Amino acid sequence: MSDRPIEVLAVCHALRDNFNVYQPEAAQIAGVHNSVRANVTVLCNPGAITIPYFEQQGIRVLTAPLDKKLSLKTIAKIRAELQQGSYDILHLFNNTAISNGAFAALFTPVKVVAYRGQTGNTSRWNPVSYLSILHPRIDMVIGVANAVTNYVRSQQWGRDKAATVYKGHDLAWYQGSPADLSALQLPSDAIIVSLVADIRPRKGMHVLIAATHHFALNSHLHILLVGADPDDIRVRAEIAKAADPSRIHALGYRKDAPEVSAASDLVVLPTTKREGLSRAILEAMSYARPAVVTDTGGNAELVADEESGLVVPPNDPLALAQALNKLAQDASQREILGNAARQRVEQKFSVVQGVEKTLVIYEQLLR
Repeated sequence: MSDRPIEVLAVCHALRDNFNVYQPEAAQIAGVHNSVRANVTVLCNPGAITIPYFEQQGIRVLTAPLDKKLSLKTIAKIRAELQQGSYDILHLFNNTAISNGAFAALFTPVKVVAYRGQTGNTSRWNPVSYLSILHPRIDMVIGVANAVTNYVRSQQWGRDKAATVYKGHDLAWYQGSPADLSALQLPSDAIIVSLVADIRPRKGMHVLIAATHHFALNSHLHILLVGADPDDIRVRAEIAKAADPSRIHALGYRKDAPEVSAASDLVVLPTTKREGLSRAILEAMSYARPAVVTDTGGNAELVADEESGLVVPPNDPLALAQALNKLAQDASQREILGNAARQRVEQKFSVVQGVEKTLVIYEQLLR
C-alpha cells in the first residue's frame, strides 16, 4: 500500500427527516475522512439530510437516486465515479447501496465493503441474498455487532469475509434536557419505562404487554411506546390486552426520542429476533438510563447483564416482568446501572473506536 491516503467512495441513504438517526454513520464517515489515512467522497440521495454535515466536514458530496434495489441508472452513476476517481474502497452503507454498488464494482479493482446492521434475513440457500449481502463482489462485510458478524460468517462460503465494527456514539450528542412529559399527567410516583422502536412484531411490544400481567402490584410502572401510533387500530388492540391499559401510553413518532428516554427511569427493548446494535438503547445509555433487553443479536454485547442493565431471554414475559419489577423497586440500583451504562458507551462504543477499526479493515484489504 502506498503512502497516499486511501480513496473511499461511501454510498449511503439518508432521507428520513431526523439527523439523529444517521448521526453515528455520518460521524464515522467524517472521522475516516478527517484522519490522515483516508479521503472520502460521499454519494447519497438528492436532498439527503446528511449533506450539509458532510459538506461542513470538507467532504465532496455526489447525489444519485438510491430508491430501487437495482437501478441501471444508479449502477451506471456509481460505476462512472469508480472509473473516474481511482478509488481504493467502495463502502456501501445500506441494502439499496449494496445491491447497486456491488454490481457497479464488477470488473473494477476497487475493494467493496458492505455494512450489515442485523442478524437473520440472509441465507446461502436463498438466491436473493446473492444480490445483496452475499454478493460475490463484496470483499468484506462489516457487522455492527459480533452476533451480526458471526451470523454473516455462517452464511458465507469459503474464506472469512466479515468483521465487527461497533457503530460509534459520542456522549456530547446527548446533552439535551429530558423531554417534558407533563401532558401525559402521570402520577408523581410513576416509574417510567420507555420502549423506543418501530413497532414491528419482532420488536416485542406484544411480549411487553404480556409482561404487564406479571408486574408487581406496587410497581407503579407506566410504559411509554415511542414510535407506536396511538391512532393505529393494531396498537390500540395490543394495548387493550395489558393488565392495566391506562398505564400504557402510545406517543407516536418523536424526533426527541433520546430525550424521552432521558425523562424515563429505565428503557426496555424486548426484541424477539433479528436485532443488531440498538441505537435507541445506546441513546438511553448515553443519558445514563439502565436498559432491560433480550438476548438477541447484539443487545447482550451492548448491555452487560447486571453491570449496565439487565438481559433476559426473548419471548419470555415473566422474565421480562421480573427484570422490570427488580429495577422499578430499587432506585439506587437504577442509578448504579445507569451510570455504568453511560461509562460503557464512552469506553466501548465511541466514534473513535469505530473510525480506527474501519481504517484498519481498509488497510488490511489493500495489503
